[in-house]
Amino acid sequence: MPEHEEALVLKTEPSGESFIKLYVLTVESGIFLCMKRVSKKANSSTIPDLFDTAVILLETSQQGTMRFVKEYQLRQRRDVIGQNYRSLRSASRLSQLLVANASHMPESKWLFTLTERAFDAFAAGKAPDVVLLKSVYLLLKDEGYPVRESWWPTLRADLRETAKRLISKPSPAQIDKAEQKTCESIEQDLTQWMRHQTDLIIPD
Repeated sequence: MPEHEEALVLKTEPSGESFIKLYVLTVESGIFLCMKRVSKKANSSTIPDLFDTAVILLETSQQGTMRFVKEYQLRQRRDVIGQNYRSLRSASRLSQLLVANASHMPESKWLFTLTERAFDAFAAGKAPDVVLLKSVYLLLKDEGYPVRESWWPTLRADLRETAKRLISKPSPAQIDKAEQKTCESIEQDLTQWMRHQTDLIIPD
């Protein structure tokens, strides 16, 4: 008997005239691809949108290779993220990283909570560069990558104090231009480390 699952929408793609491809994250199933039929008369709350939290009911195709969303109950819409370029860019980068590495990401309540908190922070207008840096660092740490032991010692000394503060404290509502540039440098350094020292796929 199919059961309802709480899902985060990481990516959406149109598929023909009446379907949407969805990449979602759930506690029970991790990150996976599913399809949803979309009626032209459908209520906007039943049409999935990027960064949604929703309760979904899935059914498997007769061939057993594709899952379809039979029910979509919207819990929280975060379309406000799209109203700020930096927030949208940072939230999309986090989503793309998760989707590209779905096979590396286990089913876990922790991963769901981390991602949902990040989406909430982006939607609340928290400094997006900080939210992204913090989320990626915590993701790597939880997945067992030696980010503290291997990446941290290679980070430039003049960046470490700022990195420690940004990662360990709650994300601020805003940061000044200088700190934003520093945060970008730290995140780029971490991305380079991921590219060369891990088996993760880093989206362009």
